[in-house]
Amino acid sequence: MMEKSPATLPFRPSAILFDLDGTLIDSAPDIAAAVNELLAGDGLAPHSLSTVRGMIGHGLEKLVERALLAHGIVLGSDALRDRHATLTGIYARHLTNLTTLCAAAREAVAAVRRRNVASAVVTNKPEEFSRTILARFDLLTSLDGVIGGDSGYAKKPAPDMLLGACERLGASPGETLMVGDSSADLIAARAAGTACTLVRGGYCDQRVDELGADLVIADLNALAEAFCVPTQADS
Repeated sequence: MMEKSPATLPFRPSAILFDLDGTLIDSAPDIAAAVNELLAGDGLAPHSLSTVRGMIGHGLEKLVERALLAHGIVLGSDALRDRHATLTGIYARHLTNLTTLCAAAREAVAAVRRRNVASAVVTNKPEEFSRTILARFDLLTSLDGVIGGDSGYAKKPAPDMLLGACERLGASPGETLMVGDSSADLIAARAAGTACTLVRGGYCDQRVDELGADLVIADLNALAEAFCVPTQADS
């Protein structure tokens, strides 16, 4: 897909939904540290950061499954739930040690706020964890809501979280833009009836340019710039 002008969003949205991991934050180093602590407890060799980065997506339970499968280990549902609970406890101690903001994340969120456009984070990460990370980077107060993977909705790529966010923000899906980094974000957006912008360089095992998003951008600078462009009402 050819990248459009940074000033060309699919439309002027009344609400924007941000994915978290790989879109607003680079959490892979902390997630890798947690995964490797879990593996060490089981006497297993650690995975590299790049390997863990490629495993991120669809929540922590899927991450545990992938991390163990890479060692040739397949667990039943009960054992997998147990390891997921252990990883969740470990990761709770690694939320912001090594995590950093993605390029222009703060500027993009601020630009949306300045334009009085409603915004929320929609992520498969647990809500409490998400709020802790967003608060650490002073983003929480610039958002109108956070919906996490334990907020009572089916996780992405199901559309439920996006539809729930639209309802909370008082925005129709047709006036809402999902900003993410993966096929799960795009599939959820399509099912919810929202537009979707994908950011390159996140946690996606496919080329985002080939997924069919409404807009593909190099980083969130393009989104921030789009909201700095004067509209007719400003002139």
